[in-house]
Amino acid sequence: MKRIIQWSLLLVIAGSILAFGAVQPPTYSAMEAALFLLSAVVLIKQTSEGKIDVPVPLWIFPFLALVLLQMIPLPGKIVSWLSPNRLFFDVQAALAPGAAHWATLTIYPHNTLFGFFKLLAYLAAFILAAYSFEPKEGRSILAPGLIVLGTFEAGYGIVQYLTGYQKIFGFTKQFYTEEATGTYINHNHFAGLLELVIPFAAMMVFYNLQSRPGQGGAERWRGRPGRTGFDPRIVFYAFIVVLLLIGVVFSRSRMGIFSVLTGLILMGLLGLLGEGRRTWMVITLLVIACSMTYAVWIGLDPVVKRFELISPGGIENPYSRISIWKQVDGILRDYPAVGTGLGTFPVAFRRYQTSLLELQVDHAHNDYLEVATDTGIAGAVLLFLPILWLLIRMILAYAGARNPYRRSVLLACIGSIAALLVHSTMDFNLQIPANALLFAVVLGIGSKATISGARSRSVAA
Repeated sequence: MKRIIQWSLLLVIAGSILAFGAVQPPTYSAMEAALFLLSAVVLIKQTSEGKIDVPVPLWIFPFLALVLLQMIPLPGKIVSWLSPNRLFFDVQAALAPGAAHWATLTIYPHNTLFGFFKLLAYLAAFILAAYSFEPKEGRSILAPGLIVLGTFEAGYGIVQYLTGYQKIFGFTKQFYTEEATGTYINHNHFAGLLELVIPFAAMMVFYNLQSRPGQGGAERWRGRPGRTGFDPRIVFYAFIVVLLLIGVVFSRSRMGIFSVLTGLILMGLLGLLGEGRRTWMVITLLVIACSMTYAVWIGLDPVVKRFELISPGGIENPYSRISIWKQVDGILRDYPAVGTGLGTFPVAFRRYQTSLLELQVDHAHNDYLEVATDTGIAGAVLLFLPILWLLIRMILAYAGARNPYRRSVLLACIGSIAALLVHSTMDFNLQIPANALLFAVVLGIGSKATISGARSRSVAA
């Protein structure tokens, strides 16, 4: 049963990635339906067996409750107390006398409802991943499946960059026609996908360097007892990491490149805690060096020019992220407590937009800011603080783990989560359904690996 769930989950992830990141309503609706169906199958099976045992992350429920509160009609006095500026978005409410009018905290319930269902779908993905993943060698296909998907995307992106074939399954790209984007429209989101996958390929290098009974890290690198030369698995997975890194470089995503390197450096430093640490650090540095050397050989000038755009003058550029953030600050000042409603950023921003007036700005280009504007400071804390705490627990579990495969899985999840959290400071990968789905799956895998040694496996707190 668990293997079927893993295959099904991989198919949902693959479908979301290949469908332009599942950014259109038909594709993310299909993603949600598939995840809800898989969850129902698990619950029905466990109910028939007389025992429901699923790893539910309790920490997400306060955030879910806040979003539900945003959609419930409340008396005008309560709304004005929780969110004093909310009624200015509703002419009828503004004209109504006091509590005679009822209103919701969200300024656009339609978007908040859609966002709530997405959130439930990501919760389902977390639960399915934590339920089906087995932190034992050869027992799970999720990690290999993610590596295959990432390798395909990186290869597709590299072909786009080197050949100029700027199409996605026959559809001619209109934007980012000089960057590698794979099956995504935006190069930053393509880089976000790869930065979630790269640590899992690096994990396989690390795992094959782990000592086993009678073998140290150096012996593992040289091969099994009685053999000479390199372990082909280490060479193979190191090549995959190089390929994925080249894909990120050719995306020309500045923050994507920085985030990937941050994740790999963190993995390299944590890898020093175990056996074969010297070899692991050498391989990590060699992989990064080989990727950069090959990229320079192919031609790194366009990437360098992207970094040259970072200058003090860029702060005043109306198209810059900082310009958008300055305008977002007005939303945070007016709706600090509970926000304007999950998914309502495009609607709320129009009231505060002082530049790019000819364009519709859909996202804040910062996941933390966007969540804060949508759900208030309280919502941002309720969502991101538990994720950060889970990341810390993974690091502590990694430091105390003894099983080589479990250690490797934890290391991969740490690198993956850290990379995306860093990238989220400058972009909105968590607003892209395919990437948010994959992030939820990585959180689920990491949560399962973290508690796999504990007595209670029923709740991932």
